[in-house]
Amino acid sequence: MPPDTDDVAALCALLRQASAAAAYEAMERGGHMSPTLSALVAGLLCTGPAYTVRAPAGYGDEIVRAADEAPPGSVIVIDVGPAPDACTWGGTGTAVAQRRGVSGVVSNGRVRDLAEIRRARFPVFARGAVATGWSGGRRGETGVPVSVGGRLVEAGDMLCADDDGIVVIPRAGAAPFLTRLRARLDFEREAAGIVDKGGRYADVMARKPA
Repeated sequence: MPPDTDDVAALCALLRQASAAAAYEAMERGGHMSPTLSALVAGLLCTGPAYTVRAPAGYGDEIVRAADEAPPGSVIVIDVGPAPDACTWGGTGTAVAQRRGVSGVVSNGRVRDLAEIRRARFPVFARGAVATGWSGGRRGETGVPVSVGGRLVEAGDMLCADDDGIVVIPRAGAAPFLTRLRARLDFEREAAGIVDKGGRYADVMARKPA
């Protein structure tokens, strides 16, 4: 059964108050991508539904299309297959996507123009930087299932990414995850209150949900 639109909207809003670690816990300690992909712009939270891109390594046609067409609030997720050093993003794509309200980019390749991306404070998660670029003339696909960071990501799945990592929440599981994430954030607020009042770490852990 398709997920309830209200559940997805509520989850989008709640994830903006969360973190990758909280999402991982609410996913029952799952859903995380490989740490070979990491935040290239520190101190940013990136959340939103996946706009998936499968691009042939070394060709940027579908990536350009994604920068121009991905909906505001979405996270562009780029799969270049077994080509970890391929360039998949850059400064021009960042300027266009950021202007259009895209939330960020997750890629299993590399990016260039990293100084520009960092100046723009645009969330990008990838293997690292590279000086090479891409060519045009070979199309890929958008809106298809992709494999990134050891996780299958389908269009519309939710992502939550920050300095700690990237977590994927299947769209079909939005409702139960929403309940668990609320409980997790309640616990984190309670834990902060215990510590602020001089409590011990053991006091915090005693309150942690099973």
